[in-house]
Amino acid sequence: MAKRRDIPSRRDVNERLECDKRKMEAKETDLDKIASDVETVRRTLERLDFRGTAEGSREAEESIEGAEDVATDAFDKEDGALERIQTHNREFGAELDDRKGASESDLKKVTDVTASINRNEVGDKLKKAKEAVLSDVNFLAAQIERARAARERSDAIQERLKGRVQKGRRKR
Repeated sequence: MAKRRDIPSRRDVNERLECDKRKMEAKETDLDKIASDVETVRRTLERLDFRGTAEGSREAEESIEGAEDVATDAFDKEDGALERIQTHNREFGAELDDRKGASESDLKKVTDVTASINRNEVGDKLKKAKEAVLSDVNFLAAQIERARAARERSDAIQERLKGRVQKGRRKR
């Protein structure tokens, strides 16, 4: 039997999922701001006439392209950070799924034992144990879904933002 201190409480599970969700949302916000910067820099480059001197035009264009590079590098860095958070969330979801499987196994064991009990008092206690384990199964199923939904939402936002940044990328 696992030591009870080795398993997370429901509060721990909720807090960890909420923390992951907040981190993903923060990175999504950062990526959105950077994508806006990239688009602004690109629009600026497209709008300039570059009709001054050759040196001034070249220097301005190189500086603007440098700004785009800085912004896309920042985007890639934050995108990687979001990927790590999503991976962490995915791994925790898999851990919860393992725990749910273990609880479902426990539920079957308690159910099987309950059928062979002769005394009502013992059966009543086992019924409470069965309800507790079933409650855990339901809780874990809901948390697995919650983690999946947050991750899928984050993935969709991430892909949309990547599209914004990659759409106007120029080949040099």
